[in-house]
Amino acid sequence: MSLTKQTSSISGRKEKDQVLQELGDVTIVGQVLSPEEDRRILRQIDMKLLPVMAISYLFQFLDKAALGYTAIMTLRTDLDISGSEYSWASGIYYIGYLGAAYPVGWLFVRLPVAKVIFGSILIWGVILMLTSVCVNTGGLLANRFFLGTAESAVGPGLTLIVAMWYKRSEQPLRHGAWFMGNVVAGIFGGVVAYGVGHVESIAPWKAVFLVFGALTIVWSVAVFFFLPDTPMSAPFLKPEDRFKAILRVQENMTGIKNNTWKRSQSIEALLDIKLWLLFIIQLAQQIANGGVQGFGSIVIKGFGFSTLNTLLVQMIGQVFQLVFVLICTAGSTFLSNTRTFFMAWNLGCAIVGAAMIRQINNENIWARFMGYCLNIAYSANFPMILAMVSGNVGGFTKKSTANAMIFIAYCAGNIIGPHLFFDDEAPSYPSGFLSMMVCYGFAFVACFALRFYLVWENRRRDRTSSREVLSEEEEVNVNLADMTDKEMVRFRYVY
Repeated sequence: MSLTKQTSSISGRKEKDQVLQELGDVTIVGQVLSPEEDRRILRQIDMKLLPVMAISYLFQFLDKAALGYTAIMTLRTDLDISGSEYSWASGIYYIGYLGAAYPVGWLFVRLPVAKVIFGSILIWGVILMLTSVCVNTGGLLANRFFLGTAESAVGPGLTLIVAMWYKRSEQPLRHGAWFMGNVVAGIFGGVVAYGVGHVESIAPWKAVFLVFGALTIVWSVAVFFFLPDTPMSAPFLKPEDRFKAILRVQENMTGIKNNTWKRSQSIEALLDIKLWLLFIIQLAQQIANGGVQGFGSIVIKGFGFSTLNTLLVQMIGQVFQLVFVLICTAGSTFLSNTRTFFMAWNLGCAIVGAAMIRQINNENIWARFMGYCLNIAYSANFPMILAMVSGNVGGFTKKSTANAMIFIAYCAGNIIGPHLFFDDEAPSYPSGFLSMMVCYGFAFVACFALRFYLVWENRRRDRTSSREVLSEEEEVNVNLADMTDKEMVRFRYVY
């Protein structure tokens, strides 16, 4: 055995022993759950975790979408915001998010995951309510920056939770399930914004921020009590079921939780080709997302809808998003190794949608709106990319670094996107939609490049592992050892 493998084996045994101490006097190696027990544990996990994760993401989407909702009220005139300043108000949120991405990854290693998420939600709820006291562009920009900083923990945190609790085959559907909070928020937020839009005692845009912020603070308390940090500390599971929750995901070989930041794993993530391909896909589609999030309401109103009707018809777009998410997450769950195909399909639909908005005559309002609905297909790739990370990256520090990379791409794209929508082209923004089509096309090609690389790597590993004989000592349950996917010769990638 090489020195590197020997060191990894020793480290792995230490990490395994650390987890077993938390579980008590149990032996995990060689034990297998019956199908009935497996399904029973999965049902308990789904019932307790998925609603909490989905509602948490619902509130994050509401907070981001609030700027778009209020942009068609009196926010821009009351604060005297120009077109370029509004673009910065949309983009600076992601600068704050970007700056916090790597520190948040470090916090997830050093602190309990659920408690970091709780603190994030509580703080951003307060910041969102404070938006109502902004009196000029500078105040709004500062507020949006700190809002982005506070919200940077939720997406990566939920990704880590799915990786800890679910088998790789189950992860796309569960990522899609909590991402549904995004869809429900689009409907719920539109209805609430429509109702608040009739407020007369204060400016309607101020009421939107106050209501959304207060609801977020209330929800943070629920997260504190109902979201566990790890399977070993889940209050809704009996002690023996906590052991079974770990046992059922041992095939993942991607780890549970480790409290030590490992520099070597972080460097390995930064040198991993598959992660950079996912980074490119995420960056390209989030450039488009920056435009949709910041200017979607303005574009739809420009089709010919009234202000309040714009808030209502946007809900139709969210229904389309729901359909796209269900198709790709369910399809990739039941059809093995089709994730990159579904991602490419979503991007193809988005290209068609952006072209329809840009090219169809202004008189055809509903045809252009249908283009908007198809354009939203790209957003279904968000849970797919997270599932690719959680299912293909081993080692807790490496996984945290990978999540930081993906969310850095998320932020960078959303910073760039609003600045491709030029004020003198409002409300149709032809240059903005042309840039969307280019980005979608680039990401489409990257999906097939990623698929080719992962297939090639699996075949290379098949040839290598066929010549290796693993010792009995190396047959320990590697899912309890904090080892990376590159350190485990038996690891195979999903694509």
